[in-house]
Amino acid sequence: MRFTVINTFTLKNPADARDFEERFLTHVQWMRSRPGFVAHQAVRATEQPEVYVNFGWWEKPEDFQAVLASDTFKEHAEEFHKIVDVVADPSMGVLRLDSAAAREGDHLVVEFFTDNDPGAYRRYAEADGFVAADVAKSLFARPGGFTALTRWRSAEQAAAARAALVERAVPARPIAGNRAELTPAG
Repeated sequence: MRFTVINTFTLKNPADARDFEERFLTHVQWMRSRPGFVAHQAVRATEQPEVYVNFGWWEKPEDFQAVLASDTFKEHAEEFHKIVDVVADPSMGVLRLDSAAAREGDHLVVEFFTDNDPGAYRRYAEADGFVAADVAKSLFARPGGFTALTRWRSAEQAAAARAALVERAVPARPIAGNRAELTPAG
């Protein structure tokens, strides 16, 4: 699976949302041209609009490390830190599930959980309304923790399914990017 960087951005001042989104889109445009970049999906929490979460998929950790070392990335990061607090969670993609084609109006959720039962998430994904998920295991920030970007047909179906598995869920709406086509890591 892919190396995944999950960044949570929290606005220091909620009035800076437009400024952050513009800077973020410029930054992502640059990131897309970096070697090893696969795709990203940025979302904004609907119940906490000052919170954004970005899933970035890379071919391998070394590709992302090279980006972190660049002067351009350092300049972008310095600008971001003026308006947002950032929590980075380097992770490894461990599971990708698809049961239906995505469509406009699907309900997106960022889910945080600890999976002590390897089959639990697969059973969860069999619930009515499940569309797709990308699940990553935290490498450092949350030992034993997983984060998933999950797509459901409705908020009600997501809530009904998650009661037994998910510790914390953040309903979200897409801001930029798209889920990458599944291709073997090479």
